[in-house]
Amino acid sequence: MNRLLNLGLLIAFQFCYLEWPNHSMFVFEAEYDIFSKTESLFNNLMHPIILLGLIIQLLLLLGFVLKYFNKKINNIAVLLLSILVLFIFLIGVLDWNYKIITSTTPFLILAGIYFTKLRKIKKI
Repeated sequence: MNRLLNLGLLIAFQFCYLEWPNHSMFVFEAEYDIFSKTESLFNNLMHPIILLGLIIQLLLLLGFVLKYFNKKINNIAVLLLSILVLFIFLIGVLDWNYKIITSTTPFLILAGIYFTKLRKIKKI
């Protein structure tokens, strides 16, 4: 079940909506844009939020693909990505942007399920 949650979190993160003046895109579109501009790829990847997001996504992907993956690393990855999505959600709430709010809600629900499951496992 944990592997399916990793996949769900990864897919839900890809559909988080970003919007700023004169631009808007989903995370998967932003990632495509970053990797398609090869002349500035190194500079794009050195931005801390982009680098952190990509590393965390790779960790979630490894958590999905590998049967035995370090649970502490997986928990940290989900926590850090949840913080990033919470910032995006907060921006949506402060701006009353329903697109941002509704696009981040599935990820936050899945993260809540993940941590609820983790808490139940720790109690046993």
